[in-house]
Amino acid sequence: KQWYQRRVRALHRALARQNARIRENEMIAADKAAIKETFVKTQIAQWNEAAEEAAERKILKRYKETLHEELKAAKSQLITVRRDNLRKLLETEMTTYRAELEKLGLTVFKCRI
Repeated sequence: KQWYQRRVRALHRALARQNARIRENEMIAADKAAIKETFVKTQIAQWNEAAEEAAERKILKRYKETLHEELKAAKSQLITVRRDNLRKLLETEMTTYRAELEKLGLTVFKCRI
């Protein structure tokens, strides 16, 4: 009977060790699953951040291109306005010059070919 009780106690201890190993393995598996899930979430977050940065760079590039085109158009318009103003000024000055010459009885020489 003692032998039987020792054997039962040994089996209980072995069973307790086995249950402890099972619990430990389950905890390790749960930790591995949590680490894997965290890794996947991190990868997704990094991909999203990279996609957002690429989109922002694209928007900034388009904005710069638009701004450059607008500045180019404004410069062209400014040149046109300045030319028109200069032409008007020159015509006014020429008219004034001719009027002064006429008062003196002179004319502007025109070379006709």
